[in-house]
Formats: sequence, C-alpha cells, structure tokens
Amino acid sequence: MKVEKRAKLIYNPVSGGGKILKDLDKIFKIYQEFGYVIDIFRISKDCVKEDVLKNIELYDHFLISGGDGTINSFVNLLKQNNKDIPIGILPAGTANDFANVIEMPKDVEEACRKILTSKEKEIDLGRINNSFFINIASLGIFSTISQTTDRTLIKTMGKLAYVLNGIKEMTKVKKIKVMLESDQYSTITDVISILVFNGRSAGNFPLAYNALLDDGYFDVLVLKPDFIGDFPEMSTALITKTHLEKKFHSVKYFKTKYLKIVGVDNYITDIDGETGPSLPVEIECIHKGLKVLGIN
Repeated sequence: MKVEKRAKLIYNPVSGGGKILKDLDKIFKIYQEFGYVIDIFRISKDCVKEDVLKNIELYDHFLISGGDGTINSFVNLLKQNNKDIPIGILPAGTANDFANVIEMPKDVEEACRKILTSKEKEIDLGRINNSFFINIASLGIFSTISQTTDRTLIKTMGKLAYVLNGIKEMTKVKKIKVMLESDQYSTITDVISILVFNGRSAGNFPLAYNALLDDGYFDVLVLKPDFIGDFPEMSTALITKTHLEKKFHSVKYFKTKYLKIVGVDNYITDIDGETGPSLPVEIECIHKGLKVLGIN
C-alpha cells in the first residue's frame, strides 16, 4: 500500500547525446520540492526491462526520459503486461515527435513542473498486430527517410536534413502494391508510403494537422507513386506547414478507427521510429488507452 508519493524515473543515458545525465539533479530537486520519493531505472543493453514493473503498485507514475523509441518501448512493456500507470515524458531524443505534440517543454525543470501540476489525461493508443504505438505507424519511403537521415545533420540542420536525404532516397523509391481496408476508404493500389498517425508529426513535420489525441480516430496519409514528381515542390510545403492533401493529388487523406494493410510482399513497418511488424497488419485505435501527465 502506498504511504508516500513515489515516482520511477526511466532514463536512457545516451538519448540526445546524454543530456539527461546533466539534468538528473534538477529532476530530483523538483520532485523533492513536490514531496516525491523518486527511484531510477537506467536503460542499457544489458538491462532486463521487465524489472521496471517490479512493485509497480508503489508508484504514482513513471517518468520516462528519452525519444519516441524509448517511450514506445516502455508503453509496449506496460500494455503487453496489462499494467496501467500514468506516464510523464521528458523529451531527450532526436525528433521527440510525441513530446512536441503534447507541448512538453524542452527545459527539464519546466517539464517536471508541468507534469507534477497536471492531472492525468487519457489519450488514444495505436495497436498494430501485437504491438503498440503512441505517435505513428508507417510503411514505405517516409520510414526509410526517417531511418537513414544522419543524426548529426539533424542536430545541425534540423528539418532540412530530412528534406535533403529525402531527395536522395526518392531516386531509389519502389512502388508497393497494397490492399487497404477500413470503414472510410478501401482500395487495391500502388503506394510509396502509408502513414497512420495517432499524433500529428513525423520527423517534426506536422503532416496530420487535424489529428486529435483523444478522438478515437487515426489520421491516415497515403502517398501515391505520383508523389515522386511532386516531391521538390512538396519539400517546400513541408517546411511551410502546407496541408499536403489539399494541394497534391498524390496524397490521399482520411480518418479511421481501423485499417488493414495487406501487401504482395512482406514489407516491414516502422512504429515510432523503431522496426515494426511486417505486412499484413491490422491497425486499431484504442480510444483513451493510455494515461499521460503534462497535457494541457
């Protein structure tokens, strides 16, 4: 039985160039001010992630420091073990797409105060086959661009690094024959990418402008092969936050609670920047499936 306020900090010491290591004392200071005892779980190649679940009933929330991949990993751990505990997020990765969607401050002290003065909010969670995602599940060229863009260039050039790498990757793009099945849109077609958003951005590009975190729907963008010809003009549109689906016929947009994707080949998906399951996949929106702190 809980007799005091207690939180567990889960941190990746190498995310964001190890910035979290300089911020640990700031985190302890703020949590102490709010009357919390804070325990730590350090992520490493040799750690047993399941150990983070020990005595979970003692904790008010988990505080996760890392990028989208780190958050995804521990959300999957919780959900696959049927554990339900609120999480707070300290952005410490490369893109931090989900942290940006919930407007989490980059300053660690501001972020901690926002988390500790907030009430938990239930948001939607994505499920793809037997895995979960918080921000995006994708397939095709956008996944390739995200995975192959040099992290050093991202730090120095920002979004432009993705655009420049995208131009290079477009010369190698392949069409993917898929069958899409949902309540809103079903077809058999060639695509070069499919993006299923629970959040709003990929690589910090706000592509799903109308997405809400708690409406029970995904926002889906399907990029047709004609997208290749549109890419030079679209690169500018991405930077200026133009609604792609309104300007380019090569982009199909729709909202759905469920999407099935079947491919001729077993293409591998990407979930929150990490390797996901291969086709075929069934993607379902779990309405208010995750409790998060720090959302206004």
